[in-house]
Amino acid sequence: MIDQADVDLRGVLGGVRDQGPRPTCLAHAVSAAHEYVRGSLVPFSAEYLHFFASRGASTVGCSMDEAAKALEDDGQPTEADCPYLMVAPPASWKPPAGLKVFRRASEPRRADVDEIERAIRDARIPVLGISVPASFFLPQAPWVISSQGAIRGLHAVVGVGVGRHRGSRVVLIRNSWGADWGDSGYAWLDDAFIANHLEEVLLLTHEAVS
Repeated sequence: MIDQADVDLRGVLGGVRDQGPRPTCLAHAVSAAHEYVRGSLVPFSAEYLHFFASRGASTVGCSMDEAAKALEDDGQPTEADCPYLMVAPPASWKPPAGLKVFRRASEPRRADVDEIERAIRDARIPVLGISVPASFFLPQAPWVISSQGAIRGLHAVVGVGVGRHRGSRVVLIRNSWGADWGDSGYAWLDDAFIANHLEEVLLLTHEAVS
């Protein structure tokens, strides 16, 4: 356990997702933020969002700008209408047509811990684009991840809490690697981690209409 948790939004979120081996972390992070801002415990389709954000390239990732544009222009149906595929679909695959979708605008924010904390204390869930060191892969109790280690790639998570531990501010994140990762899918990042590894921040705003 960390020393002090000031905000912890885990209790109002749906279940943690598992992206498996596919490069769909950003679609999952944006989906989690979208579910939260709509007050929905019903999951939205990360598969659908990733398809439009990546322009149908199921085996590659997408940028924050591409995910934001896809959410606003193409939206997302519920997970039940377009389920996630743990194995990448063939190049010819397309999501079903004619689905009811929910669309949302968003805006980039300054990539620093003050911006993240402000958003979370305002009961908003920022999408965080981060680089990940080796320590990120096997966090240990009390689930505060060290910023040390060689960079292993880029990743996306959502910030869902803020507190303090051993004199440092910490931000609670929700990952998309299943409930076996970290503390049932969650872990904390301290100021040093965010200073060294935060790349981008995205906040969802108003509902987009045609």
